[in-house]
Amino acid sequence: MVARPRIGDVAQLAGVSKTAVSFAFNQPEHLNAATRDRILAAAEQLGYRPSPIARRLAARRTRQIGLVVPQSSHDIFANPFLPELVRGIGDVCDAEGIAVVIVPPLAGSMAMAVHEALVDGLILLGLHSEHRELDELQRSGLPLVALDVEIWDGASIIGIDDEGGARAAAHHLLELGHRDVAAILIAEHPDSPIDEQHGISARRLAGIRAGLELDARPDRGVRLRLVSAPVSAEGGRAAFEAFAEDDLPTAVMAMSDVTGIGFMTAVQDAGYRVPDDISIVGFDDIPAAAWVSPRLTTVHQPIREKGRLAASRLIDAIATGGPTGGPSELLPTRLVVRGSTAPARDHQGLPAAESA
Repeated sequence: MVARPRIGDVAQLAGVSKTAVSFAFNQPEHLNAATRDRILAAAEQLGYRPSPIARRLAARRTRQIGLVVPQSSHDIFANPFLPELVRGIGDVCDAEGIAVVIVPPLAGSMAMAVHEALVDGLILLGLHSEHRELDELQRSGLPLVALDVEIWDGASIIGIDDEGGARAAAHHLLELGHRDVAAILIAEHPDSPIDEQHGISARRLAGIRAGLELDARPDRGVRLRLVSAPVSAEGGRAAFEAFAEDDLPTAVMAMSDVTGIGFMTAVQDAGYRVPDDISIVGFDDIPAAAWVSPRLTTVHQPIREKGRLAASRLIDAIATGGPTGGPSELLPTRLVVRGSTAPARDHQGLPAAESA
């Protein structure tokens, strides 16, 4: 194998220093035309190309931004929400000639992953405001935009009306006569307990309780059951197994569409009917929500718009060298009623599924 030519080889052939070679590629204005042309001719003769990483470091700009996600590489694309978000980020970055880098935890640490990432700024996704690594991420010195974080000094925050969306969905079920409702909350980690104290799940759970009027009308006898599951189709199927150990509820609210679709598949595989036997509501309104059968009732959030807004704010901050801090922006949500919800059945516990 022929060794790749190095900057020193070019310098030797052109009769200049390695610094001059670097100038020829990165800051040609520091050289006279004859010297620059001699260096470029030597590089062409040797087949030398400067390292893209070295050039970016020399320019102190990588032309890349990072999307920091709390999931492992294995789990990142299990949720179709993320590709939709990246599409929105890409709408802005493509126009600016900027690449998007997905940054999952490294050895379980997001701070370590960020330390290793060659990016000019970061978009942080789905971390609750008390996450142990937020302060360390802020000390990275990179411009930051946080998505779906409630409160965080020093970073620009873009969120959605989680509580309002969940309240509308729960009230829809209440109006359909459902009194035995289950919620599948978002597990931060596969082995986490029910995640109702922090972040997205806490906000949506508050909306569910308000929509079911649990505190305002306890006389209605509404039962709310909770389980926590990973955001994936497998998580939805696992939630079905957990509820199936008892009698199944008449309605289920999943905190993500992909989890709701996984739950729906498990229900149907077990021989039950959606929505005749059990109603299902998701959250996000990913494209697949309108493709499944029956089509999924869900809470729409502007996923791509959230990505576009985050990218625009971050790129502006990188360009100006200014802070990304500012007022939080809360994007609206709305309930989209489709075919997976219907009036509640008379419920004394679901009968055993009919054999196929």
